[in-house]
Amino acid sequence: MTRGRKAVAALLASVVVVGAGACTAEQDPRPAPTTAPGQLRTAVSVHVVARKVEAPCGLTDGGVPGPGAGGDWCYFLDPGLEFTRAERVELVWDQSGGVAVMLTLVAADRGTYAAWTAQSVGHQIAVVVQGRVLEAPDLLTPLSGEDLQIPRETDAEARALLRRLWE
Repeated sequence: MTRGRKAVAALLASVVVVGAGACTAEQDPRPAPTTAPGQLRTAVSVHVVARKVEAPCGLTDGGVPGPGAGGDWCYFLDPGLEFTRAERVELVWDQSGGVAVMLTLVAADRGTYAAWTAQSVGHQIAVVVQGRVLEAPDLLTPLSGEDLQIPRETDAEARALLRRLWE
């Protein structure tokens, strides 16, 4: 085989390997799960963060563990809202490829959530599932109240959260 043919053969082999790898990453033919209105398997709550300690929670300090730079931090939360029902729960992707689990709230919760976000503007809020803060963003503007999005680092994390909440 000549040098040129070896290069073409190597290039084709790499394309086949990369192409096959790309296909295996997308082999799950099921669409992202969505739901009809109903009960969540586990509640999702939102709270204003009263304070946080940049260290893990102690056993009796009353804080809630959650993400922090370099490990868990301890969040102390004001009373908030708890959601136990949703119209839909689905995965959504933003333009940069980030993934989130989106809960479309039932009509009965939308006004309460919108009012709560209006009162909480300028504060850090915490999204809590099963006793753990998943996200704690700063709330810069009031939200419509229609949905609650929980960003995740990877598609796998988002799908796992979706299953915890609904399936």
